[in-house]
Amino acid sequence: MRRLAALACAALWAPLGWGAGFSTSAQGTTTAEFLRLGVGGRAISMGGAYTAVTDDAGSLYWNPAGLSRIESRSATFMHAAYLGTSYYDYAAYGRKSAEGSALGLGLQYFSAGALPQTDDTGTGIGNFSPYDLAASVGYAYTFEEWPVAGLQDWSAGLAGKFIRSKILSSAQTEAVDFGVLSPGYFGGKLRLALAAANIGGKMKFEAESEELPMTFKVGGASQLTENWLASVDVCAPKDDKPYAAVGTEYWLVTGGPLRLAGRAGFNSETVGKVEGLTGATFGIGLVYGGASMDYAFAPMGALGMTHRISLSFKWEAARSTYRPELNIEAPEHPILLLK
Repeated sequence: MRRLAALACAALWAPLGWGAGFSTSAQGTTTAEFLRLGVGGRAISMGGAYTAVTDDAGSLYWNPAGLSRIESRSATFMHAAYLGTSYYDYAAYGRKSAEGSALGLGLQYFSAGALPQTDDTGTGIGNFSPYDLAASVGYAYTFEEWPVAGLQDWSAGLAGKFIRSKILSSAQTEAVDFGVLSPGYFGGKLRLALAAANIGGKMKFEAESEELPMTFKVGGASQLTENWLASVDVCAPKDDKPYAAVGTEYWLVTGGPLRLAGRAGFNSETVGKVEGLTGATFGIGLVYGGASMDYAFAPMGALGMTHRISLSFKWEAARSTYRPELNIEAPEHPILLLK
């Protein structure tokens, strides 16, 4: 606990070190890049512009403060067919533990698949299977009473994670994520967020230690119409120049428990780094009762295509039918108010 607290304090000072990184000159200086792959079909299909949108167990990854928006309990599971034979899995569970607070648990696992291994002479000696994993636990709290005017009902969250990577040798470390999330403003139509991820230790495989891909994000989400949501994130990664992500989502309301969403987004992080179409994302979502299924398609140019499928479940205390709105209090009509 003392180490996690120290890492959280260090996160507050991290932006002061932007001169040492946060530019293209720092590319290739971090490790455990799987931590930046993103989770959830809904989030990825919206370009990863999700810091102010997140409201379920997946908040543990995107912004721990979003755990506070879980009404009762939430679970999410994702499988991603990534490039080549690699794949990426994620599972998380969140629960409202007391008035204004929530807890979350999460697990990320990335496998590079079976790769050929050779000795110093180039002779094949079989295969090896590199992998990465991260286990997280998080806590969020909503401050209904706050001494600073205008900050009432803001939420804050903190998550600690254990990270392990194995290539031929293995390395492990700890890190923290933290975030804040505003209540809905302008009649529930605007929400703001700030988050930081992968603040902490270094991975040491042999002689050298490498830093984690620390990232700072500022985001916003706006309700354009009753069923149309738009979001934007501005991100500053430790090992690259800042980039932006935008996303949109439109819900078709059928009048019953079944709902269908179309989504699209754009993320400038990979633009110019890979030949061909990259940065654009697309997806759909299907909600029935308390369950939802989300699919995301993200082309990676000449490297190939990536696909993510996720299943999410919500158990809600006050109502039996899941509604994909972004507010805690259910509106009279099936709209997506951020309130």
